Amino acid sequence: MSKPHFIYLCLAVGAVVASCGGCAVKDAAVADGDSRAVSRAGSQERVTLDEIAQIAAKCDSEYTDGWICGREPRVFKSPYGKLSPMAKAEFAEAYRRFIESTDQDLINRPSSYISYTRRAAFARKYWSESSAYGQSFKKESKKMQVAWVHESLWDAGELWWRAAEKRFGPKINSLGIMAHDQEQDMVFKFADVEGSPRNFADEYGRAPHVTTDDHVTTGE
Repeated sequence: MSKPHFIYLCLAVGAVVASCGGCAVKDAAVADGDSRAVSRAGSQERVTLDEIAQIAAKCDSEYTDGWICGREPRVFKSPYGKLSPMAKAEFAEAYRRFIESTDQDLINRPSSYISYTRRAAFARKYWSESSAYGQSFKKESKKMQVAWVHESLWDAGELWWRAAEKRFGPKINSLGIMAHDQEQDMVFKFADVEGSPRNFADEYGRAPHVTTDDHVTTGE
């Protein structure tokens, strides 16, 4: 399957009256790749910051395998990994709201997937302007900044999703899970569009120049 992976079906929580294109929801929450309806259904049905932080804290305390699409371990090479669970949760929440604010509508328009380039630009701005971590981020080498941005993106997407799984449990549709995995796989592979994966060296070459730089090897 290729584009069918992007079919995001609605998850009912109580009575559902939903249009998944615009995600107009009444008395419902929807757990899907877009996640738009989750936030619009009311705070009682939205994944909370504390729920995300709890997932981060648990995973920070142990080795977690199969973090991305059941295969990649949750291992960090940048200072992002040393951030507190709450700091990771705060970014995951901000990242989710960013996706919700875009024109991404994977249910009706699979090609509306938000490119890695846009996601990375958001993450770089977030970390650069962070009152708590901005100075630390900007002091890192270009290589480490690229790693920090990348790790924060794929980790945030999975932290939010696992918090949603814990909240909504078996009500999550299996096709929604497949769609989430497809999106995470594209993010992990630096992809701007489906079927065109890139690598760390590609992203390094496109990233903004940093004065304190170091060497990067292809395929890292």
